[in-house]
Amino acid sequence: MAPGSTPSFFLLLVARAWAQEAAPLEATGAVGGAALLSPRGSQNPADYSQIHWRWENRVRIAIWKRGEQPEYPQSPFQGRLELLGNHALKLGHLRRGDGGRFQLYREDDAGKESVEEFLLKVYDLVPKPHVTATTTGDRGQCKVTLRCSVDLQGVTYEWIPPQRVLVEDGPVLNVSFNPEVETFTCKVSNAVSSNNASLTFRHPCSWTDGSSSLTCAMPSLGNLLLFLLLLFLLP
Repeated sequence: MAPGSTPSFFLLLVARAWAQEAAPLEATGAVGGAALLSPRGSQNPADYSQIHWRWENRVRIAIWKRGEQPEYPQSPFQGRLELLGNHALKLGHLRRGDGGRFQLYREDDAGKESVEEFLLKVYDLVPKPHVTATTTGDRGQCKVTLRCSVDLQGVTYEWIPPQRVLVEDGPVLNVSFNPEVETFTCKVSNAVSSNNASLTFRHPCSWTDGSSSLTCAMPSLGNLLLFLLLLFLLP
């Protein structure tokens, strides 16, 4: 190794340490709710003579100096901010456009400044899903396609099958099956909330949702013959 050269593994360690330090702390909140941007616990608030918060590293939104009351300059967050004792910032009545990067600037008695960054993501509450059942297939069978949807991006869908086995406490296991009625539940979630809706199957092939709306099913062969007989007998 040439004199004065820097080992590559040392540069790699420095790069990794810088990346970990620079990674913002993430926080989430729901529209209409609140979010808390809280500094890492290793810092002592008493060590700093003044602090201020910025949004997108441009707009000062909260200022505090030792011995003085917090100030909240004119900003899109006016009237919705609260500085807490550990320099954490609480944002209330969240709006869709409140998300983004926030910076906490802290200055100690020697004039040394440090910066900590936060990433806030604001989500809509998940509405109740819309569920439908569409039956297909031959007579005597009940083939169905269940669909679930919400008018919202960035959500995950999960179908929860019927709970077929009923378990009781104690050393004896009682198992019960009921093929006449089955309930399928669709659960839709995002980072801050979830909601669900159900479709219930009833023998031979009818489906109802939570609002008792019925999706028409294919008639059985017996019902079809009865219908044709009545149609033939009518004048």
